[in-house]
Amino acid sequence: MKLITKSLLYMLPASMMLTLGSCSEYIDIDTEKTLDIAAIDYTATENMYEPVVGCYQRLRDQGMHWANAMIWMGRDDDMSSGRADDQGDALKFGYPGSYANPSAFWAVGNLWVTMYNIIIDCNSNLEALDNYGNNLTEGSADYRKYMGYRGEIRTIRAWAYYHLTDFFGPCVIYANNDQVSFRRSTVDKVYDYIIYELQEAIPHMEACRPNQASHQGAFTKYTAEALAARVALMQGNYALVEQFTDDIIQNGGFSLYPDYYQLFKIPGKLCDESLMEVQVTDFGNDSGDYVGVDQWFNFRGAGLSEPDGSWLMGGWTFMRYSPAFLKWTDDRGEKVRRQTSFLVAGETTPEGAVVNGTLDPTALIGEIYDGKGYLPLNQMTGNSRDWGRNNNVRIIRYAEVLLMNAEAKVRQGKNGDQPFNLVRQRAEMPALSGVTANQILDERRMELCGEWGLRYADLRRTGLAESVLGKYGWSEAARYVDIPSNQVLLTPELAEEPM
Repeated sequence: MKLITKSLLYMLPASMMLTLGSCSEYIDIDTEKTLDIAAIDYTATENMYEPVVGCYQRLRDQGMHWANAMIWMGRDDDMSSGRADDQGDALKFGYPGSYANPSAFWAVGNLWVTMYNIIIDCNSNLEALDNYGNNLTEGSADYRKYMGYRGEIRTIRAWAYYHLTDFFGPCVIYANNDQVSFRRSTVDKVYDYIIYELQEAIPHMEACRPNQASHQGAFTKYTAEALAARVALMQGNYALVEQFTDDIIQNGGFSLYPDYYQLFKIPGKLCDESLMEVQVTDFGNDSGDYVGVDQWFNFRGAGLSEPDGSWLMGGWTFMRYSPAFLKWTDDRGEKVRRQTSFLVAGETTPEGAVVNGTLDPTALIGEIYDGKGYLPLNQMTGNSRDWGRNNNVRIIRYAEVLLMNAEAKVRQGKNGDQPFNLVRQRAEMPALSGVTANQILDERRMELCGEWGLRYADLRRTGLAESVLGKYGWSEAARYVDIPSNQVLLTPELAEEPM
């Protein structure tokens, strides 16, 4: 099992060990248990959700690694990793570094390994879940739960594949942990595999919002459809995008959270806009037990001070927007989304905190920090000053579904005004009629800024990357990042042409 024993040296063989979690009010916050698969009593089917919880935990612990966000969210023309004095190689992936390709940079290997760790864990947990399923009567209520649980794991696994191929392009479809071939598949084949997996899962998953799920916050049919729509959008399969997003809009019961500012803060946790969200809790304590996402929020945090200049709180100051993007935002007349999305040096937050630094409007990298990761001190537990503590990570929102639906319709010669203007209405922007694909792309740029590298994906899939990013040094060779050089050294098959 080359990928496990050579490429992922520290992983235990997945056929022997299993990462589990025990069920509680939260689906992904319990202490992990690594057990010998052979020692599990699979006739105790009341425990069959434990493998699912283990996958949510792996998503949280590995997928939300701060270094993953640093490199996959800094590839467009609006945001960069922001610091040359620390992890300076991260700048090379984006416009400040002329879209170089430093595959030996440790964060590249970290992204590869953490995504495959999720996939390996999902494979193992599906095997364990199937062992429970063998003790169930097909068609029974418990069997239907089992099939739904399989769908949740397959959705988590599909998310990992999406980010692998979004960053690296062709990659290995690791269908099971006994696989011995590590030849990469083409991007389209990976996308086809993701959509197939999700389409297989969708009919068996709960048809409700995640905040209505039997295990609150669990991924549902609509989560899988939203992820499948995102992949279909990358392929230009607009009919399929419309099909998935129409079902979400018409039957999912989702709505935009009315307060865009609070959407990304504690009041917006698991709200009716959320389709995919990683749960976090500090158990109501400002110290001690905490189940979170390591430095996911902290690494992008700005320095904040009281109006008198005394220190308030701060993070590592990575992830910064360009002054050019701030100007573009202001030229559009954005107020609501500007206040929420940006922490601008020298400006004051609605809570009265001053953002440290000085803004240079001529710089490529500005002291303009990610406001969507900002949690005000008055929403933190007790005396905590940890940036973003107790906040969930939003992965897919209903606003993105609406904009995907609008784009799919417009690109098929239909009218996309209604879903498009719902997003603008919440942002207090005037309604438009007869919206074009380019207007929708601009709306995505604003609404989804700083979220999961979606701006770069949009430029790449629409053929705009060269015209927008070429002046910074982007070329077709920079479309994807090379596989980590140490992985190729360990597994030479990865260097072969994809199938």
